[in-house]
Amino acid sequence: MRFGAHVSASGGISKSIGRGVAIGCESLQIFTHNPRTWRPINHTDAEIAAFREEAAAAGIGPIVSHGLYLMNLGAPDRDVPSGPPGKPATSSRNIYRLSVTSLIQHLEIGERLGLAGVILHVGSSKGSTPEESIGRIAGGIAEAFATAPGSCQIYLENTAGAGDTIGRTFGQLKDVWDRVGNPERLGVCLDTQHLFASGYPIHEPGGIDAVLEDFDTTLGIDQLRCLHLNDSMTDFGSNRDRHENLGDGKIGPEGMRSILGAPALQDLPVILEVPGLEGDGPDLENMRRAREFRAEGLRARGGTVTA
Repeated sequence: MRFGAHVSASGGISKSIGRGVAIGCESLQIFTHNPRTWRPINHTDAEIAAFREEAAAAGIGPIVSHGLYLMNLGAPDRDVPSGPPGKPATSSRNIYRLSVTSLIQHLEIGERLGLAGVILHVGSSKGSTPEESIGRIAGGIAEAFATAPGSCQIYLENTAGAGDTIGRTFGQLKDVWDRVGNPERLGVCLDTQHLFASGYPIHEPGGIDAVLEDFDTTLGIDQLRCLHLNDSMTDFGSNRDRHENLGDGKIGPEGMRSILGAPALQDLPVILEVPGLEGDGPDLENMRRAREFRAEGLRARGGTVTA
């Protein structure tokens, strides 16, 4: 396992490397865009070169980005009214087309930065059927791949299952996968809090192994490229996306030990997206806990603790 965290890229994307090093990261996740606006950041050639050089010098990798929160490839492909909250619409926009364009931009900058992949919240149906939504999601990903060639991949992330989101089950992820038609550039990122909240019993004795067997049967374990490691503020099966610091939530220390000791997860980058003890995001203490839980989990299985 290569433990990492989502860190800020504010002030220049190369600064994220030093922030990762400061909390003991071996891998990393960043935003390459402001996650709350459609407008892309103009990363200069000098800043991109500095990012790549500093990542290489620090030995950090793989590095992934997370898609901005506004993207929804499952949205209907049509213009909708737009304007300030609580006021009459002053314009219109097509969320689906904006999402495809943004995904292309994520792949292009990911290629320039040397990222392994872009982690994508799959989308939500917004009143249409799941079948229709899955078709749009797959079509948007396929278009992005065709427009932005290269080695930077897309990792579909499972959801906690709120509302009409797509990706709460391995079956839905498989439905998207099958329709994209470019498996060489497609992978999956599993989030532990999302699994727990959507009803996968990863916290129970033997639970993580059974869940990963299900994943292997449905998608193939080789398609799992990244793990988001988060405890849960909310109850099992709550369908609510609320992350907690490792060992402090409903998954708890025993659940974390079981997850991090699972043989099928040992070769993955493991990215923390926890709130942090001071509320400032992943920190040294959570990184220490992650490594300790893994060591304890491996010992409980009779394994040897290795890098």
